[in-house]
Parts: sequence; structure tokens; C-alpha cells
Amino acid sequence: MTELLTREQRAARAHHLLQDPVLTEGLATLKATYIAALRQCAAKDDLGRYRYAVALDVIDGVTRHLEAVLSLGKLNPRQAQEFQTANTIQKITRVF
Repeated sequence: MTELLTREQRAARAHHLLQDPVLTEGLATLKATYIAALRQCAAKDDLGRYRYAVALDVIDGVTRHLEAVLSLGKLNPRQAQEFQTANTIQKITRVF
């Protein structure tokens, strides 16, 4: 499906999702629940704290991805290509 949508169409969908009160409320509620659970973890529960921290990072990652798609849709084609190239290089260097 992603290949069939233009950059502008994806940006419009990302904008719609970021403005959707049900989604934003759901993510905020989930984040608050994870933070509360994280604070209630026992002092020796390293794995539990780690799992909640990862879950919080995932929520933030979804939001950042939607914001990036929205920003990418506002760029002209040359800027978009430069952005994609920079992101690819960044992903490759994270592996090493």
C-alpha cells in the first residue's frame, strides 16, 4: 500500500492521524499507563523497567514517524531525496 501512495498523500494521512483525537488520546493514555507501571516496578525488577521503557520508546517512535512522514510530504522532490538519503545513511551507521 505504501508504494501506491504519493508522498503528499502519505503526508495528508499522517496529518489526519496526528490530528485524530481518538488516536492521540489512546497514545496519551497508553503512555500514562506505562509510566505509572514503570514507577510501580520493584527496585530489583530491571527487566520490567526495561520493558516499560521500550514500550514508551515505541509510542514515541510512532509519533516521530508520523511527524517525519508529514514533514517529508511538505518538501520538494530534491529535498525529499536528500532527506531519504540522509535517513538511509543514519540507519546503516546505527548498525555499526
